[in-house]
Amino acid sequence: MTKNFAIVVDSISDIPEELEKKYNIPIVHAKVIIGEKEYLDRIGIKREDFLSQLIHSKEKISTTQPSPMDFDIVFREALEKYDHVLFLSVSTKLSATYQNAVISAKKIGKDKITCIDTLSVTHGITLLVYHAILRREQGVELSELVAEIKQMISDMKIYFLVNELKYLQRGGRIGMAKRLLGTLLNKKPLLTIEEGGIDALKSVKGTEAGYEEMVKLVSEYADKNKNFVLAGAYGLEALILRN
Repeated sequence: MTKNFAIVVDSISDIPEELEKKYNIPIVHAKVIIGEKEYLDRIGIKREDFLSQLIHSKEKISTTQPSPMDFDIVFREALEKYDHVLFLSVSTKLSATYQNAVISAKKIGKDKITCIDTLSVTHGITLLVYHAILRREQGVELSELVAEIKQMISDMKIYFLVNELKYLQRGGRIGMAKRLLGTLLNKKPLLTIEEGGIDALKSVKGTEAGYEEMVKLVSEYADKNKNFVLAGAYGLEALILRN
């Protein structure tokens, strides 16, 4: 394989704008629908505004994944500058984005485009993208990088705490039985990404208890692994720490 390849992501990756611009990372944008209006994610509506609307708006809010045609445009433009395209997709269990990318890749030529289901979302994808950027800068062959990313996907652990599950339930992201876990005794649900889908670990008594439980889980994982990357995010801001 080649060392001259584009790294493409979808907007659900939440890749920081500075990384996107500095390393020329093409983004295929999902669509956000608020009431009767449609916006391109991160272009027509910023993430902060979308989250604010999600919390405060009385309008019906939904999202749709990029179409195969959307991928056609981005992939073809990338191939004008690079020999190959590496696309890192949001989990197939959370979106049909990956399937639409594969449809486009088959049309353009599978030998020119490698699509990977990251089994992850937001910061999980960002860490994979950041690794891909560093390795590309180091001149690593794409085949070697793909093997590394697949290993990272297998090793990755994601935990997150939410106030309630109504948004995940409304979007079909989590089952009704597991929704009940977050309503018992006014507890908060502690969730994880398991094999690409959202799963419930347990209910915790408040935010502080949730943070303590996550620290415990991360510490246990860190004890088993000498080298690791820790990423933390909260609200509308994020922090990446490397160890």
